Amino acid sequence: MRTGPGSGGKRTMGRRAFAIVLLIASSAGLEGCAVLGRQQRENPIDAARIAELRKGMTRAEVVELLGPPHEYIYSNREHDPLREHAYIYEHTVTKYTGITFGVISFGNSDEKKDRTVVFFDDDGRVDAIGSTFQSAEASYGFPFGS
Repeated sequence: MRTGPGSGGKRTMGRRAFAIVLLIASSAGLEGCAVLGRQQRENPIDAARIAELRKGMTRAEVVELLGPPHEYIYSNREHDPLREHAYIYEHTVTKYTGITFGVISFGNSDEKKDRTVVFFDDDGRVDAIGSTFQSAEASYGFPFGS
């Protein structure tokens, strides 16, 4: 039973509109975004300057060579609690990777540090030096696992 010449056209038009809306809605869920990021904290440590450190140098000579430390370690001695026992120089590199699909996100980060600790004796002279250099090894990784 036909009701008029335009009734089949309305039904086809409704199906087309529904198909377009369905296509737009489903493609919205497929949208994605990838992000790479890099962050550095503290000043880089120059390995050549660390190599210039020598036992017996004063605190002032260390600061002149490397700049102010990132952190101070104080003595825990009972009679001299505020004596600077060591200087810590640190540089951190973090690399991030992220992927987003619609409202679901996956991420990964890798953080590596360069660190130098300069220890002083009771006279305020360099007694020992320890260093690790790993910040260059920070890498971007796949967000879904190792």
